[in-house]
Amino acid sequence: MRRELLFLLAVFFLSAFLRFYKLSDIPLGLYVDEAAIGYNSYSISTTGKDEYGKSLPTYFRSFGDYKMPLYIYLSTVPIKIFGLNIFSVRFLSALSGSLTIFIVYFLVKSLFPGERKLAQVTTLLFAILPWTVFLSRMALEMQLGLFLLLLAIFFHQKALLNFSIKWWLLTTVFYALSAYSYHTEKFVAPLIFVFWSLLSYLKSEEKRKKWWRKFIFSTVALVILLWPQIRLSFSSGANARVRNLSYLQSSQNIPSSNIPLAGLRKWAAMYTSYFSPRNLFYEPDPDPQRSLPQLSVFYPWMVIFFLVGIYTFLNKKNDKEGKRMILFLLFLPPLPASLTGDPFSTFRALPLAFPLTVLISFGLVKTMAKINKLFSVAGGGIILIVSIGLLWRSLFVLLPNERFSAWKYGYEELAQKINKGSSPKILIDDTIGTSYTEILFFNKFDPSKLQRERKIDLTKYYQLTEWEGKQSFGNYQARPLFWKNDVFEEQLIIAAPLAVSENQAKEHFFTKAFDIIGPDGKIIFNAYLTNPQLKRLDDEKRSK
Repeated sequence: MRRELLFLLAVFFLSAFLRFYKLSDIPLGLYVDEAAIGYNSYSISTTGKDEYGKSLPTYFRSFGDYKMPLYIYLSTVPIKIFGLNIFSVRFLSALSGSLTIFIVYFLVKSLFPGERKLAQVTTLLFAILPWTVFLSRMALEMQLGLFLLLLAIFFHQKALLNFSIKWWLLTTVFYALSAYSYHTEKFVAPLIFVFWSLLSYLKSEEKRKKWWRKFIFSTVALVILLWPQIRLSFSSGANARVRNLSYLQSSQNIPSSNIPLAGLRKWAAMYTSYFSPRNLFYEPDPDPQRSLPQLSVFYPWMVIFFLVGIYTFLNKKNDKEGKRMILFLLFLPPLPASLTGDPFSTFRALPLAFPLTVLISFGLVKTMAKINKLFSVAGGGIILIVSIGLLWRSLFVLLPNERFSAWKYGYEELAQKINKGSSPKILIDDTIGTSYTEILFFNKFDPSKLQRERKIDLTKYYQLTEWEGKQSFGNYQARPLFWKNDVFEEQLIIAAPLAVSENQAKEHFFTKAFDIIGPDGKIIFNAYLTNPQLKRLDDEKRSK
């Protein structure tokens, strides 16, 4: 017990260090979804309403994508303690990632009794995995969802062994919480609950009477807890994320007779991509905001032990229940993820990290058992050091220098510059119109004032899926620059260098106010003061 505790504490501190070290600075910048989550949490903590004035929503409208609510509600605590900043909004994700290692250890021990080395290896690998470390360092919901899902499965395993009402209640609560945390868990959690419960019923004739009572109680409790979600399940808002991402939306141009076949082929290609060694071990997610530079979700050296682990796992004679659960967790999470247009999404397939790590650990434990103990310990130590070195290089060296633009670096510095100025109107050139949330976040704009300025029909809150593409609040606007009108308005225009060239600035009599420089020494934003009087005089001269 003492060795077990020391091991877990050592791995926990390693896990926490990798997740909390320079959390405010890496990733460098704050992505718009992070800013939206942070500001809505700030708004809830101060007014009880989201940015639009909706009281305690089940889904947060945000950019019309209707974000899951749990991360936003729970983040009110660190925001109250630390204030509204990058650290506080990323805190919950880093904490969830750090605590997950305890759940991983005890869940593996529960699924495979007597496999202490397997539990230790899985826990250690999970703590240093590029996939889990990276996603724990961003203020998005998937890491919290994984933590709650694994905790629910652990409690479910206890409930099926003991049939105690307290374990069934904990099971129900945490499955429900995971379903409120992220879109993947919303689909996966109820399916795991039903599958694992029915499997227990089929294998245990003597406990079926007890099973029925507990299962019905838990099912009713789960439906009650999920009722706010169920009630909105057919609303536009509840399905906005699925509808926007699904490749089925792009099937309008396919002849109707070919849609089922084309859809099946597309789905099969997407589904199998989540088991491709190239995607898992060698090539990062092509989206620069969802991956680390030059490092995939698993380390390249793991592919050998992955193959050995599959063979060992399939030939394992005992622990059939544990094998069934790992297989179910292996093939279920890619189902909702494969319905999107992304060939491999690290965000949506995160629950897949657990069963894959278990398979790799089976291979590693099997290999270590075949060689001399001294060599296995030395080899394990070298692998650990090399792995952390690769992770350190990718996460703390390459990421802030190569991917800062993908993480919207510059808005914090921009907000500071704006606060020092005295321009009556500020226009941020933004073709999508989502950058407004960065200014709200970094300027800590008064949520009650913002809510008064919003002009939406709250009775149709969950149907407002169309995004306007422009936002205004206070003296700020975030929208595309309209040359015919904006040059005649007295305002501060903030734009990327490609949006407003030096020649255009001279032609329209703009005065350079300041610029924002990136870590690479290049300009991210230029800020210009317009001169509408000179522009009008020039136009009058030209017309004559």
